[in-house]
Amino acid sequence: MIRVIVMIYSCLLVCGSASAQASKEAKKVADALTGDDRKSAADNPQCKLYTVAEVGKYIGEPVTAGKNAALGTGCQWLAKDGSGDVIVAVVPARYHEQPKLAKGYRALGDVGAKGFVSPELDGCAAGAIQGGESIRVSVAGSGASEKTAIDLLKETLKRKAK
Repeated sequence: MIRVIVMIYSCLLVCGSASAQASKEAKKVADALTGDDRKSAADNPQCKLYTVAEVGKYIGEPVTAGKNAALGTGCQWLAKDGSGDVIVAVVPARYHEQPKLAKGYRALGDVGAKGFVSPELDGCAAGAIQGGESIRVSVAGSGASEKTAIDLLKETLKRKAK
């Protein structure tokens, strides 16, 4: 009987250790996907572009503080009620992608090279090339619209140019 109890206890220890290891690995992957493994959101240039109050205006509701997103190339502000978000991401221009096949895609000639706006999941995305960078924004939530995505893109382009 004691042997059985020792074996069960040993199995529980191994399972607990494996669970802790899996949890550590999951966090490691999550940190890599967001960019938290390289820098904090406070050091992310995209998170420094806007205040929480400014971002909330683009989706018409309060948002949380910015967090790393898109492998650290972007910043994401979540709606406090979980119903939406705002993302600003900046990558080298060679990675710029226009979702031309998306229903509702529209080219924008007044925002920079290869500018676009397009519906995306429960919101809109907009992007353009400025200098050597591709700037892409997305808005989702109750106040998100094509207009707010374009307005956010234009403002981001201005702020990045400074």
